[in-house]
Formats: sequence, C-alpha cells, structure tokens
Amino acid sequence: MLGAATPQLWLPTPPAYAQIFGSNPSIITPPAVASPTPAVVTPSPANGPSAAPSAPRVVRAQSVDLSALIRVLIRRPDGSVDASSMTITGDGEFALSDGNGEQVLKVSARRQVVVGREGDAFWAQDGDKRRAGLTGPIRVNGTGDGAPLRNQSTSAAEPTPFRGTLEITASPDGAVALVNVLALEDYLYGVVTKELPASFGAEPLKAQAVAARTYALARRDMAPHKNQSADICDTQHCQVFGSITGEHVAGRAAVDGTRSQVLYAGGALFAPFYSSACGGHTEAASKVFGGGGVTTDEDAVADGDVPGGLGSDDGALKFYKGSWDSNCTGSNKYRWSVTWDATQLKSLVAAGIQRFKGSQTVASSAPDARVEELENVTVPDRGPSGRALAVRFDSPGASWTVKPDWGIRNFLRTPSGELLPSAAIAFEIERGSDLKITSLTAYGAGFGHGSGMCQWGTKGLAARGLAFDGILNHYYPSAERKQGPTA
Repeated sequence: MLGAATPQLWLPTPPAYAQIFGSNPSIITPPAVASPTPAVVTPSPANGPSAAPSAPRVVRAQSVDLSALIRVLIRRPDGSVDASSMTITGDGEFALSDGNGEQVLKVSARRQVVVGREGDAFWAQDGDKRRAGLTGPIRVNGTGDGAPLRNQSTSAAEPTPFRGTLEITASPDGAVALVNVLALEDYLYGVVTKELPASFGAEPLKAQAVAARTYALARRDMAPHKNQSADICDTQHCQVFGSITGEHVAGRAAVDGTRSQVLYAGGALFAPFYSSACGGHTEAASKVFGGGGVTTDEDAVADGDVPGGLGSDDGALKFYKGSWDSNCTGSNKYRWSVTWDATQLKSLVAAGIQRFKGSQTVASSAPDARVEELENVTVPDRGPSGRALAVRFDSPGASWTVKPDWGIRNFLRTPSGELLPSAAIAFEIERGSDLKITSLTAYGAGFGHGSGMCQWGTKGLAARGLAFDGILNHYYPSAERKQGPTA
C-alpha cells in the first residue's frame, strides 16, 4: 500500500497474484497499500500536503481484544510463501515443541536448527541431532530471557529478529512455511512505519495505525493464506511488516496512542484500503476492484481543489495535466506523464494481449493480428475521481478492452517496461496527415490504486491541523463506531 503494496471484507481475493495495494477480484489484490518509498501496491510513500475537508466528524472506533493474536506469513527473500526447510536461531536459548505441545529440542543461543517435512511428518535437526516423525506444526519459543528468535527472511546479512513465536507449518506439495504468531498490537509496531515514513508525524501515523489494525483483522477473517495456516503476509500483497527491525519509536507511539481502535461500517469491519498518493481525488473501492462490499461512492473523496466534470475525458485531462491544491502534492508521483510512439504502442498492445491471454483482464473481440491497424485508444468508463475504469483499443473490426485497476496499469506499461503509477489517466493522441496514430500520451495522477486513505494526503491534512480522527473521517466517510463483539 503506500504502496503498497498492495490490499477486503469485501477484500478481493488474490489469484496467485504476485504482489499487488495492493493489491482485486478478477484481477489482483490491491496493493495494500505501498511502502515508505513509492512502489505500487502496492505503493509506498512518495511525497506530501494540501486541502482541508469540511468539519471533521469524530471517527468512531470499537475496541478489540488486545490479547488477539495474528498469524503472519513470513515470505522468503525471493517472495515465495514456502520452502523445503526453514532455519531458525535465537539470540537466547530457545526450544522447539511439536503439534502436541511436547518439547522436542532445547537449543542454546545462536545455534541453528533446521526444520522440514517428510510426507505428513516433520523433522528437526540441531547439528548431528535429528528428531523425525514429528507432529506439526513445530513451534519455536524463547525459554524466558526475552531474546528474539531469528530467521533469514530477507537478503540482509543478519537474520531477521521476531517478537512472539515462530511456527513452521505445512504448505502444499511437501513444503513448509514460516509463520510469526504474535499479539496484534506488537504486529502493528512492525507495520506502521513500513507503510508510512516516521517523518510524516504523529497524526498521520495514528491514522495509519487504525487503518492497518482494521485491515489486519479483515485479512484474518478472509484468510488469504490459509494454505500456510496464516492470516496475513508480510508484504504489499497484504501490508508490509518489518518485524523488530521495521519498528520505530514514532510508530510504536502511534499504535499505543490508538490502542484497540478499528473502523466499522454497517455492522461489520470497514474495508480500509489505502495507497500512496491519490492524485487529488480518491476512488470508491467498489469502482476500482469491482464487486459489492461495504464501500460506496461516498468513499470517493475530493482531496483538495478539483475541477468539475471528472467523469469526462476533457475534465479528467484538465485535472491530470494541471497542478491543484491537493493534499498529496508533495508526492513525486502527484502528476506524471508517459508517451509511446506508434511502434511502442502497437508493441505494448500486442504484449498485453499475450500476457493476459485467457484471463478476465482483457476482453477481446478478435485475434491480436489486427493490432498493426490500431486506430484509436479511449477510456469508455471513468469513476467519480476521473480514474479510468476501462481502456479500449480499437482496430478496424476489432477491439480490446482492459479492466481496472491493476489490469490497466499492468497492460499499459511504460516504454521501459514499468507498470503505470496509477490508472488515474487521460489521453492525448497525435495523428499524422493520414490520421494514423503517431504517438499516445497518458497524463496521470498519483501512485497506487487510489482507494481509501491517501498516505501522502495524511501528511497534507496534518499540516492543515487535522488530528488522526479527522484524517480518517475525511478518507473513510462511511466508517462509523458500532458496539459489538470483540475481535
């Protein structure tokens, strides 16, 4: 989400997706939002302020059970969800127990233990000492000195330290996965400043903490990683978790300052999408990701000064080509443009058709051979923010229509092969004397899917004096407090 990045209550189900805010139903999950530096889907912050909303209504939040545990899938350094074995160590003495709760190994500090599977049974090896035929999952805990457990979850030289318990679980095809089981609030310590820079200040970080807490609980209900016995993963596919090394004193303060607060709407957890920079107007999640859900058009929010007529090509072009008094103008992706010449455009369309062949992302009326005769590119549908909800390519007797959001960004890759920063785009077409397309320019705004909270916008709103509850009220106008059972 700030990204990333990345995500849904309705929260769209990722189809073996690589990592996308991420972050969608037929296409891919939202980056849940992005990371501290622009990235997608994710997304990640990219820069900040502007536009005061109307008088803020206090965002109403409900307390949740602080003893609730969250199960976080720790992806491998290459992004995969599992491996043939896992290597665990600890800064202090630690012990391994099996699925029956019986201790199988006690290990001194800094020694490495390897855990894997043979069929349905697990094995654990400490040097030349091996225990096999174990019932899973295998749980690893420190023996009381408080020293963290570690695993090589990133490409960093030092293995990553973790709070809580490390659990080696069964994954499909005989593989094993690593799951960090810890208290929800401890988990959030490792999320907030991975999704939003500490430099954004206390109120934006508090808003991020409430959104991240609600999102984590929603993902737990949705169980996107049930094959690994996890609730959520540590990347933009869900939301970024940096464990102990990702914590910052400002992030911990934001979590503690909003302790147990989550957002509700219509009697259920609210879907708190967020992305790096909305470009001046957020979009309703239902428009971006399709399907039903608790979000409505009310959640498409003008995030500063906007011209009228954003649903038209002329209105969207005016908005995206100009600079306005928006809350996220500090983002280096607030405004951007990409140009393709005729050859690049035809190659882009042909590659996109091939890449999404057999998927629901591209609706095709004819074989891709007619791409050479491409004669027009249009946006047949826009959301309240002006975002393209579909992009259509026309050749004589043939057309190809690309669906939102990630589909558009992935199909319309830049000449250098990168995904478009967002689907908030409007086109200008140059034609030769024969009326054939000579170039296509996309003028765009923002970074990420643009639904829910604009992470760069939180910085702008805080600069205008809004506290975290006002920020949340601005970006999630349909969220409300409802008393009910704890999580």
